[in-house]
Amino acid sequence: MVMRIIQNLTRKCVQHCNGNIEVRLLLAMENAVISFRNPVKSTFEIDVKRIFDRFYTGDKARSNNTGLGLSTVRLLAEQMGGSAGASLQNGLIDIQVRLPLYNKEL
Repeated sequence: MVMRIIQNLTRKCVQHCNGNIEVRLLLAMENAVISFRNPVKSTFEIDVKRIFDRFYTGDKARSNNTGLGLSTVRLLAEQMGGSAGASLQNGLIDIQVRLPLYNKEL
């Protein structure tokens, strides 16, 4: 599931970025945070509150964009007990996936 999350995030960054992509793995308390940060081509087309919604696409002109990649990221993260979120500031989008380091039920 983690590989699929990383593949989907990489694909979205390559499709929509406008410069270098910064990928980080952070440890925060009991979580690992995968962060993909990159400049975007057009910030006014992106609604960070909706980008994880199924079938949401910021760029309606892209016919090859199904809007499923980031909803899959969120779904997989939640299935592993984590979460996904995004922020947009100064032309940079930062998508973070927070996953627990260990399963508390084991």
